[in-house]
Amino acid sequence: MVIISGCSNRQAKINRVGKADTKTGVSYGSKKETDKYAPQEYKEAKPAPGLVFIQGGTFIMGGGEKDILHSMDNRERQVSVQSFYIDETEVSNVNWKAFLYDILNNEGDYKFKELYPDTLVWLRDLAYNDPISETYYSHAAFNMYPVVGVNWHQAQEYCKWRTKKVNEALTEKDEDAVLYPSYRLPSEAEWEYAARGLQEGEIYSWEGKSLRGKKGQFRANFKRGRGDYAGWAGGDGKHFSDGYFIPAPVQEFWPNDFGLYNMSGNVAEWTQDTYRVLSLEDNEDLNPYRRKGKTTIRPDQWLDDEAYNPGTSLLYHPSARDSVGTGSPYDNAKVYRGGSWADIAYYLTPGSRRFFNADSSSCTIGFRCAMIKVGSPK
Repeated sequence: MVIISGCSNRQAKINRVGKADTKTGVSYGSKKETDKYAPQEYKEAKPAPGLVFIQGGTFIMGGGEKDILHSMDNRERQVSVQSFYIDETEVSNVNWKAFLYDILNNEGDYKFKELYPDTLVWLRDLAYNDPISETYYSHAAFNMYPVVGVNWHQAQEYCKWRTKKVNEALTEKDEDAVLYPSYRLPSEAEWEYAARGLQEGEIYSWEGKSLRGKKGQFRANFKRGRGDYAGWAGGDGKHFSDGYFIPAPVQEFWPNDFGLYNMSGNVAEWTQDTYRVLSLEDNEDLNPYRRKGKTTIRPDQWLDDEAYNPGTSLLYHPSARDSVGTGSPYDNAKVYRGGSWADIAYYLTPGSRRFFNADSSSCTIGFRCAMIKVGSPK
């Protein structure tokens, strides 16, 4: 009788280094032996805090609703993305407050002010949104609502800080622990793949064309039409309306099949990519991603991207770029995905693409983080 070991047992053994180099037969050393190489054994790590595992695959990227704007920037194309992790929810106000508290205590008032959300994004000349501007970020009632008023560069700073704090906590428990890779913004392709939740060919992030669930409740927080942000007054907040005039808490509404909340609606989300109309035609078909152009960084600058400061950045001055020969004014345009509380249903489809200046912020745009999956793709 031939006994075939189970897949789980094989997976446990497949990455074991062993006690000796299989190519030479020479024994490996130990941590105490400084004259011999001592490889570090690796066990499959649990997802880092806040993240959900997304097993990679091939999918048709782009498409969705009819291209009513004639932008021609989301043509369908088959691509593959490697396995990765992405946040279960959007980054909330309380997450951002913890970030700024640590920055203020460890890096000073200047950086704290640079990273403070722009609460004025709510103000309008012909609307009374002043109370929202005063309370949305600062009031404890909105702690679990998605942070807005954060630009692309500030989101990048949060990713770097989060990586540092998570790995510090890891090494406090075990100084020899294998560190997590960096948190970062998801690429366009990763974001769309995660948003679709394996519902390929569907218009939205769920099965079917209806914007309502079986009991009549809306599946997302969005604007139904001109002047209708929350639904008609007779609703109970669930069955006849979405109940929220502005963003909702980050775990409101049903998650998609990957367990991700608000990939459609609530707030749109920054991605890592620089915007180009024809990205879906000329990007690679494995892990497609369009990088930013070259920038010149001062040695004393704490941010990685000079575009954070419009006054000195080459990205904002084509004439300076022409004389120096570096940078591009168009690299300031970054892609954001997903509809928001202020968008009509057309923008809820995962294939829709839009762009916004990296140094600008909005009351409709937030973000979530992602992380590469190392080791086995399963």
